[in-house]
Formats: sequence, structure tokens, C-alpha cells
Amino acid sequence: MKNIEIKYTTTHEWIEFLNSKECNVGITERIQEVYSGIIFIELPILGEYEQGEIIGRVETSDGRNFYIYAPITGEIYEINATLEDDIELLNRFPEGDGWICKFLLENPNEVDALLSRQEYDAYEEEELDEDEYLPETNFYDNIEDY
Repeated sequence: MKNIEIKYTTTHEWIEFLNSKECNVGITERIQEVYSGIIFIELPILGEYEQGEIIGRVETSDGRNFYIYAPITGEIYEINATLEDDIELLNRFPEGDGWICKFLLENPNEVDALLSRQEYDAYEEEELDEDEYLPETNFYDNIEDY
């Protein structure tokens, strides 16, 4: 994991390594633009999560809901509580001060499956239809998944 700074997922989360075990996690700037106008975030609960597990949810100004997924397996040990009082921080700086939580990495091998910036940009261009970035979730129909 030498020289890894920021990696991305196909579900539009980013992960910034603070050291070999700790990292910040948030949503990408690109997906924030697609969501546009995030008005609410359901922040993760501290605890252990598997890679790909739902850790939170955002709601947009037009009433759509989207899940946030764990980019790695590990323990969420801190959340960005500032977002509860200032959701605009997430809209203005999604890949900076708008980070969502901090993880302790459990399985370093999972990092290899994450995308570099160049791979993420290529994924966006080749794989994504602008009209269907991520399927909207009907949060209340899927509450048992959360």
C-alpha cells in the first residue's frame, strides 16, 4: 500500500489513506454533482462494516435517496458530525472537508480492488449513462437492508 493516497469505488465513494491503517471516506465530487443539492445525510453508526455494506444515506432536494457504501472492510471509529449542522459542507467540498467518516482498515488486500483516479474517470466515461448514475433507492422499501 505504499504511495496510495486516494482510491475510488464504482459506487462513487472515495477513500483517502491517512496512514497504512486509517482513512477518510466520503462521496465523490462527480456524484455530488449528479445528486445535486444534498439536503440530508444519515451518517454511519460507529462499528464494524464489510466492504460494500450500506453505511449511510443521502437525500437530495428533489426527494431522491441514495445509499453510501463501505469502500473497505473495517471499523468506523469517527463520523464527521459537522455535516449534521452544515450539510452544505458536503455539497461544497465532498472530496475534502465534507468527508463522512473515518475507517480503520481491516483487510489491506481489498485496496487492490479500488480504482485509481484515472481508472475512476475512465469508468465514468465508459460505463455510466448520465440518466442512470446510480439507481435511486426507495429507502423505506429497503429498510431491512440498512
